[in-house]
Amino acid sequence: MKKTFVFIFLTFLIHQTLGQNKILFESASNLAKEIREGKISSYEVVLAYVEQIEQQNANYNAIVLLEKEQALKRAKEADLAIANHQIWGKLHGVPITIKDNFKTKGIKTTAGYLPLENNIPDEDAEIVKLLLAEGAIIIGKTNLSTLAMDMQTSNSIFGTTNNPWDTSRTSGGSSGGCATALATGMTPLTFGNDLAGSIRIPAAYCGVYGFKPTFGTVSLGGIQTDPKEKTNGLKSLAVAGPLARNIDDLELALQIITQPTTTDQKLVPLNSSRDDLNIKNLKIAWTDEFGGVPVDNVIKDAIKKYVEKLEKEGAFVVKAVPAINFYQAWETWGSIVATQGGYNTSNFIKWLGLPFTKGALKEVPMHQNIVKPTSVEKYMKALNIQDSLITRMENFLNEYDVFICPVSTVMAFKHHAPSRQYGSFRIYNEPLTVNKNEIHYYMATQAYTIPFTLTESPVLTMPLGLSKECLPIGVQLIGKRYEDFKLIEIGKIVDTYSEKFEFPLEE
Repeated sequence: MKKTFVFIFLTFLIHQTLGQNKILFESASNLAKEIREGKISSYEVVLAYVEQIEQQNANYNAIVLLEKEQALKRAKEADLAIANHQIWGKLHGVPITIKDNFKTKGIKTTAGYLPLENNIPDEDAEIVKLLLAEGAIIIGKTNLSTLAMDMQTSNSIFGTTNNPWDTSRTSGGSSGGCATALATGMTPLTFGNDLAGSIRIPAAYCGVYGFKPTFGTVSLGGIQTDPKEKTNGLKSLAVAGPLARNIDDLELALQIITQPTTTDQKLVPLNSSRDDLNIKNLKIAWTDEFGGVPVDNVIKDAIKKYVEKLEKEGAFVVKAVPAINFYQAWETWGSIVATQGGYNTSNFIKWLGLPFTKGALKEVPMHQNIVKPTSVEKYMKALNIQDSLITRMENFLNEYDVFICPVSTVMAFKHHAPSRQYGSFRIYNEPLTVNKNEIHYYMATQAYTIPFTLTESPVLTMPLGLSKECLPIGVQLIGKRYEDFKLIEIGKIVDTYSEKFEFPLEE
């Protein structure tokens, strides 16, 4: 009798574990559908993710604030609404996480910055308003680099986020908490922002999908900045976007966050997608290197094999690069960020800081211009160059449906300590190694993402597979401005030819 009871109990526990694991790595789209249809309760889903966070987050440090009680309470309300035949929206009862520099009403928002350690906003960011209006439930905030200004995720309040495939390595930044939370089953859908690759790099390093929308199509209202800044100076370049474990979830998220709100009506609407796309009528341009910046041979080999597979399946494939002076693009990005992001820093202060930064940044054209004194004339020249580069990129994509290139010169690297700090800005003197070449930290991480920030292009980042070291290999797919949904459709087609894998905690 005792043996029978033990067997039944163990079987129950196994089924519970398997059931929970299925929830944890299920798509947000399917979870939403099953909740709406009453096949699973919102409470069951939210509880599964809360328990996963409580069990796993200590190893990875991806979630910096868990809204357990409020999330479970809201899940009960979502289930009651379903029982009364009320649907709140596309994400009814689905738990999500939000990067900790989006303002969340009544929920601490620190941006990983000590002066904001106890900051509790009295309003939501625009993107948060849209997600809540569609029935999403915020279960937590994700870790980021201080004020989102580094390509690793670490800050003096919450510490460092670890890579899900190897905790001795970086998750990327600044939305590293988002990507690690996805890859470890601590969230089904998450939202970050991107100025220099902050969605794309973590997605690539952690083996998940990320989407940088066309600039101006998603509201940036409610981004938490340094409290010394009375207004957010970044009026161009930066975007907000989703990260997920599949492209369908990116599409669902994009449908939600590209809507205007009553407090932000200036957004540019996206074009509708095409439904006649298939692998045999796709025209694909690709490269494994540009701008003279070397890329890890493992990444180059993976991209080459991948595009060969696409060609074999019927796609028209050409190795080609847009007519862009990439050095000029890096410099121009830096000039714009210097003027907009540093509007409240005088040229005199910048001049005083030059001896501390000039040597460390001599090989980094984008950051040289951030720290140098600027002027209105320099800014206007930079905007004119940006216009020219946008035109060159759009003309290039008149000939091709998509452009494929690396996300980063390297895969996830070992946690890399800064040499020193200048204000909130970390300075790195120690380079990263790429095929035995020593490459400056910021060139190694940002050289392949910044040009497509400048051209305002939509970018889908997706995994191609795993290296022999079991590290994810990511790739960028770049499309024409305002053709984000077409890019999503292309992504769905070409994603079927990438190598699939299970995440480290997935069973």
